[in-house]
Amino acid sequence: MQRKVIFILLFFCGITLFAGDLFKVGVTSGYFIPSDEIFKEVYDGDLVYGLKLGVHVWNGFYVWVSGLQYKKFSETTYTGDITRLTLNPLYLSLRFTAPLGKVNPYVGGGYTYLSFKEESTIGAIEDSGSGYCLEAGIEFNLSSRFILDLNAGYSSVSITPFDEKIDLGGAFAGLSFLVVI
Repeated sequence: MQRKVIFILLFFCGITLFAGDLFKVGVTSGYFIPSDEIFKEVYDGDLVYGLKLGVHVWNGFYVWVSGLQYKKFSETTYTGDITRLTLNPLYLSLRFTAPLGKVNPYVGGGYTYLSFKEESTIGAIEDSGSGYCLEAGIEFNLSSRFILDLNAGYSSVSITPFDEKIDLGGAFAGLSFLVVI
């Protein structure tokens, strides 16, 4: 316990002493709308939440890593069985942020890795796949340390858990609270 407290104190002291624009880290939440019609029959859009980390690499360019989670309960179309779907997308992207001052627009794109698990009374299915993501948004600088990030995007990840190919990507819109380190 004492080590954790010391680590947290050192971390926040380091943030204060070595302030800059090297890292942006924060929490994110938003709404996800699946693009696949078969997927939409069972699961509609719902909330996603997760964490984001951006590393400044050069003149407004950042490498971003984001991890999200989407959980949804529903029932199958044919038998009416209760199902639970969990999607865990991991995004790795390159983003350009135009440094205009208090309001900074950005665009980005990159790689998506997605793992999913669907559970029902019949059993559980797990699979994963990869694809691409695109996003755009606006960062609102609340202060030199805090940013409110309003974003929207699209991802495409095709998998084949059965005999049919399913795209587990879709459109999303969200809001992130970021701390500049």
